[in-house]
Amino acid sequence: MTLPTRSLLPLLLVALAAALPGQRVEQLRDPITGAKITRFVSKQHETHHYYFVSPWSPDESKIAFFRFNADVDKLSATGRYPGALWVMDADGSNERKLVDNLQGHYHVGVNQVWGPKGEYIYFLDTRSSPAAMVRAPVAGGPVEKVNTPVPCTRLSPDGKTFSCGDVNEQGVYHVDEQRYEPLVTLERALALTPNRELTRHNPSVLQNTRYNPTGDKIMIVHRTREDFPALVEIFVYDLKTRQLRWLADDLHHPNWRPDGKAIVFVRREPLTNYQRLIEVDADTGIERVAFGADHVPAGHPSYHPTKQHLIVTDCYGGPMGNGIAIIDTKANTMRPLVTIPLGSKPDEAADSRFPFRNWGIWFPARKYLNEPRPVWSKDGSKVLFTSQESGRLNLYIVDTSGL
Repeated sequence: MTLPTRSLLPLLLVALAAALPGQRVEQLRDPITGAKITRFVSKQHETHHYYFVSPWSPDESKIAFFRFNADVDKLSATGRYPGALWVMDADGSNERKLVDNLQGHYHVGVNQVWGPKGEYIYFLDTRSSPAAMVRAPVAGGPVEKVNTPVPCTRLSPDGKTFSCGDVNEQGVYHVDEQRYEPLVTLERALALTPNRELTRHNPSVLQNTRYNPTGDKIMIVHRTREDFPALVEIFVYDLKTRQLRWLADDLHHPNWRPDGKAIVFVRREPLTNYQRLIEVDADTGIERVAFGADHVPAGHPSYHPTKQHLIVTDCYGGPMGNGIAIIDTKANTMRPLVTIPLGSKPDEAADSRFPFRNWGIWFPARKYLNEPRPVWSKDGSKVLFTSQESGRLNLYIVDTSGL
């Protein structure tokens, strides 16, 4: 499905706004898709963590986010900028600054993640060297350092362990025991990979370790260091059997299925330069095409939490424009959910199709940096994302209760 080609003025965004200037919350409606959207208005750049890390507290009454300082103007995709960790009620009220004088990343802020009971927000504090995992009480008070021997960034679903490590080793930190347990070394991954030849002249690293939703497996990304890596592959470590399995390669932006039994990722087909969504079974390594009816200009796909035939992803050019799309793997369809900027039509395809960093096609230059990185609420009734169409990176929520 392609977006309508009729022209819509940028002023339409303002005309559809239900809030007055100065208010935190602005109610919008996408004139193309009809989606109901809430914008959290800010004159400063704000960002959530990432597409597989919920910004909502466990009871979804609050949202954690990183707000860059007022003097931060232009953002780059790799830069860190001064700001603070904030929390607000889910309706945008009761904003509170938890920790100031931090350096936040455009993509992930300070890797902020909620503790399992909602009492703390854990984040990566880079003010000291080496960087350390700390936690901030949501009710207020001094931060508490979690004394891990290596950097840790993600909390297990049960809140008992962190995934930790560096480019050469990945492991878990047991919170109650205050004990780090190494699990996988780079040498072990290199011994298992069928792509060893690609690493002989290209140094490789381990990164992006993340738990599956059921907490019994960990996915580890192994990639070469180049900006356009010759190798990106995933391994799965089973925490019960202690076995490491090579799973898949030739991919980007993998994400767990909600039942924890499979992983979806984007793969470019070299003969057509089109992308498809592939799903791989975490136990058997058997792959299937989750969606291949059309080119998927995707960056960050993720399954609906309860309706696993639905996948949301942000888009980078092509018939879906630069917004957010919903893919229905049962109906084999893809349609726009949110247009970015609101009411915009897709750009014309370039004369020559070329891969960009995420191997997409039809990618004309964007007017501003924007990677929405959509993330579902627990029940799938909402999706939070970011957009810079106002001139500042702001948080938005689209109502998906009718899907």
